[in-house]
Amino acid sequence: MSTHKEKLAETNKRLMSLFKADQKTMLAFKGLGDAAVREGSISSAMKECIAVAIAAARGCEDCILYHVNEAKTHGASRDTLVEVLAVTIEMSGGPGTVYAAKALDAFDNL
Repeated sequence: MSTHKEKLAETNKRLMSLFKADQKTMLAFKGLGDAAVREGSISSAMKECIAVAIAAARGCEDCILYHVNEAKTHGASRDTLVEVLAVTIEMSGGPGTVYAAKALDAFDNL
């Protein structure tokens, strides 16, 4: 079984392959992502926690890994992520609970 860091590296490798195949689209997408998580009245760390919540609600494991890593990079605490994941569970029920647990596991292991 792969570790979370190995899975994140695999995800990033796939994204780089797509970037090489279509740089124009991927640069535009990166620009959107950079703009969305820029510091403002909501911190970059909180914005990344929100992205984790949406990824968990949507059931996207690769997105969870990517945004958990980014949340940690921006200084998000485990307690903050747990509170945000509680809202994920409220809004998405059982499936959100399963993916919220995966998000917390990723936070603890990245």
